[in-house]
Amino acid sequence: MSDITAHSRSTAVFDFDKTLIDRDVAYHFLSIAIKASKVRQMVAGMLTPLLLPFFLIRQTRIIAMSMMMWIATFPLHGKTPRNVFGSFAPRVGSPPINARFYDEGLHALAAHRRLGHRLLIISGSPQELVRQVAQPVLERDIEIIGSPMVPFLGGLIYRSYCMGSAKIKRAKELGVLNDNWAYGYSDSATDIPLLAHCRHRFLINPGKNTILRTKAALDDRVTILRWTKNKP
Repeated sequence: MSDITAHSRSTAVFDFDKTLIDRDVAYHFLSIAIKASKVRQMVAGMLTPLLLPFFLIRQTRIIAMSMMMWIATFPLHGKTPRNVFGSFAPRVGSPPINARFYDEGLHALAAHRRLGHRLLIISGSPQELVRQVAQPVLERDIEIIGSPMVPFLGGLIYRSYCMGSAKIKRAKELGVLNDNWAYGYSDSATDIPLLAHCRHRFLINPGKNTILRTKAALDDRVTILRWTKNKP
């Protein structure tokens, strides 16, 4: 995928998990990596009750997420995030995950491309994980922003957690939000800050509560899309 660069053309920005692909890839990475080791399972089982309050508070969520990621990736043995997530990515489309890209999402990307729009993915999942999962399916002109990971004491942790309003902060830091975006796609009410910066807003397969929260926050200016066809 392409590097982040400055453009003046219209931008279409997409969430990744459950928006372009029908699974939460970070969740499945953590689940599979932890279940692969009895020691990891034991440590995660002991720490999860202690970390629950950290998960529930936005300001401390990165601590809990980093702890789980560290457990899932220790020991690194010198591997980089690209090594770690690159070896996992081919498993995403196979059992037990069986993730599929939405055909309608791929069609939306293609339509924006034909119109000359800049294409941008902003995800809370680790940036390199999204890049490795997307690479075999998505075109290389799509720019990807995700949560950056760094090595720490033999495992990986989050340098920052790119969720909610942090997506906007990260986009500004990287110079990709000089003005509002033209189009925004997401499945989640946590992306209300992202959608608020878009002129045209789309919710993908949202639940009732997500619809109510998002419409209330955005003065009902949001379009509901039901994407059902999946591409292997």
